[in-house]
Amino acid sequence: MPPKEKDEGRRKQILDAAQKVFAKKGFHGASIKDLAKAAGVSPGLLYWYFKDKTALFASLLNERIEESFGSLGEQISFDLPPKEFLPQFGRFYVELFDRPMSAALFKMVVANAQTLPAAVRQVQRGLVTRVLETLQGYFDHQVALGRMRPCDTEMVTRTYIGSLVAFLLLRHVLQDPRGQELSIEALVDGVSDVVLHGVLHKG
Repeated sequence: MPPKEKDEGRRKQILDAAQKVFAKKGFHGASIKDLAKAAGVSPGLLYWYFKDKTALFASLLNERIEESFGSLGEQISFDLPPKEFLPQFGRFYVELFDRPMSAALFKMVVANAQTLPAAVRQVQRGLVTRVLETLQGYFDHQVALGRMRPCDTEMVTRTYIGSLVAFLLLRHVLQDPRGQELSIEALVDGVSDVVLHGVLHKG
C-alpha cells in the first residue's frame, strides 16, 4: 500500500475508534491512552496524526459533518418547491443526528457545550452557521421565484431548524417520553406543515 494511502487508512482508523470512545466516555472522560488503545495504535503514533485530544475531536466533528452534509445536494434537490423540499430536508437533518453514534456525540456536545475547548466550539458554530445559511439561502430563492410570500427568511429558518433541534434535545438529552415515541416522519411533517402555512401564498 502506498504511504499516502496507508496514512489515510490509519487516520480513518483512529477517527472511527475515537468516535466510539468519545460517544461512550465523553470528551473529558476519554484519555489519549483510551483513544490509542481503541484504535490499536500507540499514544505516540496517535500524536503523530493529531497534536492533542482537542485536535482529534475537532477533526472528527469536521469530517463527520463533511461526510454527511457533503451528500445533501445529491439527496435533495434545491429546485423543489417548499412543500416538497422542507419535509425532505427535515428528515435528512433529523436522521443525521438520530443515528446511534451521532446521537451519542450530539448529546455529549450539548451537555458539555460550555466546557469544551474553543476549537471544538468553533466547529459547532461552523455547523450551525452552515445549516442556517443553507436553508435561508433556499428560502430567499423561493421568495425570489414567487413560491413564497415576502417574509423574514432568517426567522423562518430559525423557526424551522429550532423546532428540529428542540425535538433532538427532547429525544436524546432530556429523554422526553413523547419525544421517544414520536416518529421522525410525524415530527418533520408536522413542523413543515406549520411553517408552510405561514409562508406560502393563500390558495
